[in-house]
Amino acid sequence: MSNICNLEQLSVMTGGDKSVMKEFVRMYLADTPKLILKMRTANTSQIFLGEEGIAWCCHKIAPQLSYMGISTGFDLAKNMERKIKEAGAGYTELNDELSKLNDICMQSYRELNDFLNSNPD
Repeated sequence: MSNICNLEQLSVMTGGDKSVMKEFVRMYLADTPKLILKMRTANTSQIFLGEEGIAWCCHKIAPQLSYMGISTGFDLAKNMERKIKEAGAGYTELNDELSKLNDICMQSYRELNDFLNSNPD
């Protein structure tokens, strides 16, 4: 399985400072699981819009995915946000795409924890 994270953009953003990069990674690892859980809860409750909705969570998670160079996740989150706003409950692929986004994030957590472990303080 190939890596889905590409930390090149993060490295450029931080001037290559590993300690700053690690801080961004730690924030991603702290924030994104909460957003994924919030999306799953919203999906169960059929909440699509507003601060408790799936579209809002997609909007919030997309930049974080981008910072970690997870282009497949970024594209998926932006696409999900757009489809939810357009179709709401008629968005029939939502469960499958939410599951894909979860899988992408799970893989990114493994990769980013490896990055943290291979770059000790």
